[in-house]
Amino acid sequence: MDLFEVITIPFMQRAFLGSIMLAILFGLFGTFIVPRKLGFMADGISHGSLLGIAVGIFIGVYPIIFAIILAAIFGFLLARVNDYGRITQDGLVGIFLAGGMSGAIILLSFMPGYRPELMSYLFGNLLSIQWIDIYGLTLFFVLTIILFRMQWRSLVITTIHTELAYVINLPVTLSKYFLFIGTSIALICGVKLLGIILVSALLIIPVLTANQIGHSFKSTLIGTQICGISCSFMGILFAYILDIPSGPSIALLLVCIFLSAYLYSNVKKHTQGVKI
Repeated sequence: MDLFEVITIPFMQRAFLGSIMLAILFGLFGTFIVPRKLGFMADGISHGSLLGIAVGIFIGVYPIIFAIILAAIFGFLLARVNDYGRITQDGLVGIFLAGGMSGAIILLSFMPGYRPELMSYLFGNLLSIQWIDIYGLTLFFVLTIILFRMQWRSLVITTIHTELAYVINLPVTLSKYFLFIGTSIALICGVKLLGIILVSALLIIPVLTANQIGHSFKSTLIGTQICGISCSFMGILFAYILDIPSGPSIALLLVCIFLSAYLYSNVKKHTQGVKI
């Protein structure tokens, strides 16, 4: 079966469309999240939001809705914690992770029988992506791109120099809430493709990969997008061909690309440092 035949399959079309939009979104959010050393936030939000999925499965309602609501609340609290000094952001993320996972496991223990849909949310499943997911993701994608356009200058400057952003009177607080809540919702939007356990890979690894070869903010952003989109596309193809979950396929490919970029960067530095 050639590539043309693969992309004519409806569930593969949904997977490819979803992966492209998610890669772009994660590339944008990751560019500002990773430099703030908040990569752990992705695991905390995604794992903690398993409670929302468990609630949805328990009462028989579309689980992603509850997960998005819970993730948005987590993102709001995480952005607000900077206003207080009694708890750190990484500490709050740990609370989300422990509380959400514990609550979900306890709730799921009251549901008898095997729950195959739960495995899809944990590890990702191409077949689980429906057109309603693509429509919802498209709406979120368009809205997020518009908001990024409006908040771009503030996000860039606050990431580089927060005090300067305050001095020149940029909407620092608004940008922070947008970044944290938007990232949290995006993570849940990627759960069906990548799974709760591995969704953080698409947020973190492309940025780290681009940092190995990029020499400016612009080149890093472009490299992040290229890495995320290409790895998502190829990871989905491998998942289909090898009949494996899409999440591990994409995540493992991202890790391989990162290792290659890391080795290339170190070899290049070593050769440049050798005087002939």
